Amino acid sequence: MTSMDGVVTSGLGQAAHFMSLPWMADTVRRLIGFTPYPGTLNVRLDPDMVSVWRRVQQGRAIVLAPPPPDTCGARLFLVVVAADVEAAVIVPDVTRYGEDLLELIAAVHIRSRLGLRDGDRVTLRILPAPR
Repeated sequence: MTSMDGVVTSGLGQAAHFMSLPWMADTVRRLIGFTPYPGTLNVRLDPDMVSVWRRVQQGRAIVLAPPPPDTCGARLFLVVVAADVEAAVIVPDVTRYGEDLLELIAAVHIRSRLGLRDGDRVTLRILPAPR
């Protein structure tokens, strides 16, 4: 199983709006089975993990297509954080982040659930996308 290591970092604070769009929450719930918490956990990959992430992105993704007139969709890659928090890396069609910064969504506030702070190390285990 593929895994990636990185550190928790603060983001731009814009994910809450995107995650609270009704179509987004409904589509995530329908496709992967949970209603996303309105926000993300940001993880900056270790430098040697960026090439792993590039390979992961070449595989099967779950596509979130927006309804008209919205124009920004996203792709999801399923992961497990720590031992038991199921989540997904969300890659918006439009982002201000570099390829070394991942945004994770989950049904829970991951920081609180795992007691994480900026600078804490995490390992993400990549799960296969459902067919």
